Amino acid sequence: MAFFRDPGEMFLGCLGTVEQKFLVKLIETAAKSGYTRFVEPCAGTFAMANLAVRSGFKPEQIETSDVSMMTSVLGYAITEQSLESLEIHAQGFTDEELLDPATALYAQMYLRTSKSAGNEYFHNMLMDLKYRRAEHIADIQKQIDSTKALLHGMSYRPLDMWDHLKEVLDDPHALIIANPPTYFSGYEKFYDTQGKMTWKEPEYQLFNPDTGHQQLYDMCMDAKALVICYQEKRAGEAVGYTIFARSGTRADLNSYITTNREEEAVALANGKKIKRPSESKLEPLECSMLPRDYEITEGSKVQVIPIKGAEAQYYRVLWTHNFVGSSATYNRALLIDGYIAGVFGISKMAADSLFVWYVMKVPHEKYRLGRLCYMLAQNREFAESLLDDLDKEKVTKIRTAMLTKYPENKEVRGIMKLVTRVPDKQNGYKLTYEAPLKEGRSEADTLKEWLRREKQWQENRAKAMK
Repeated sequence: MAFFRDPGEMFLGCLGTVEQKFLVKLIETAAKSGYTRFVEPCAGTFAMANLAVRSGFKPEQIETSDVSMMTSVLGYAITEQSLESLEIHAQGFTDEELLDPATALYAQMYLRTSKSAGNEYFHNMLMDLKYRRAEHIADIQKQIDSTKALLHGMSYRPLDMWDHLKEVLDDPHALIIANPPTYFSGYEKFYDTQGKMTWKEPEYQLFNPDTGHQQLYDMCMDAKALVICYQEKRAGEAVGYTIFARSGTRADLNSYITTNREEEAVALANGKKIKRPSESKLEPLECSMLPRDYEITEGSKVQVIPIKGAEAQYYRVLWTHNFVGSSATYNRALLIDGYIAGVFGISKMAADSLFVWYVMKVPHEKYRLGRLCYMLAQNREFAESLLDDLDKEKVTKIRTAMLTKYPENKEVRGIMKLVTRVPDKQNGYKLTYEAPLKEGRSEADTLKEWLRREKQWQENRAKAMK
């Protein structure tokens, strides 16, 4: 008995081959059209995340959530979060054993099979699980490893779909694909162990397909995000704009893929790139840009201030040729002696880390100002200005990723450590860097350290040019 045989098979739940092909084209085109955030609530076995990463989205752009224990265990394994906070307990298993994701998934499989063991078929399954326990756990571990290899870098939280939607619906760069249960209490019935296995379950609202899809579209019809939803309904009962339909899914139900923006979704599904509107009018800050020849000293005043997305976009467009934007939860500006010197965007993408989406800086004749932005973002004091009390305890590092034709990125060399280098057909390499947060380093301390490094770099460069 296998958990699932390979990551691709995760997609074969309710969705047939034709639905898959339809969504692949839509997701591929969306990734090329300015969508930089892929959201999968009700993640299940991460079918849509699996499809997204195979269709052009980076794992770091993907955020997922669910309220089931199976999904949470798998999600924590993929994102390298400890299972301890899930507080899993199971009859016949020690709490220590259940800190291992493969064992926890095996335990749930075993205990939900045991509830039907009076039936000969399920009794035989239970005996096989019992006597070949080590083989089953090893098989599950292989499948976890293959899924992690594909999706590592995404984020996962045990979270109700409605709460997740509230966070993302106002993001014009977000593509949300929801696949809620197709019948009432679907997950609860399938994963029921009759109380033999418990965990710290998040609060959530049961999804009732009779009313839930209408509730969903009432919430998101005017949203800035593009929302796609799979549902099984009788003819004429689909909610939202229908962009795909297939008859005879089961009994008298048909499968539908619906959306909150018909014209845009249809264009994407047909492979037509769309022009994304600006999220708002571009706005400069009420301060001048740092002059190209400005001399920065240890006495200069360095500040990192919050700015609006439209203000960040203004400078990103101004300083970048062929600008293609990525969205971030928090946009910040670097001010030096009151001059705007750079902008950067940052989000919380995993339980233990913040992720830097972009760094843009004013052109300067002497200094590498982007490095100063990365160093400031690395400070614990700065990180905690973005986090709640719980996250302050969990977040220990900062990460970033970039596409480049070179196998190394000099802008972060010496600041962050290269942790993955993956060949990219179009760009050369996808590089991922990370570093621990710097404890007790102030903005003034950061400026001094950056100036020392810049001076050393300038001296080395001068020697090399002789």
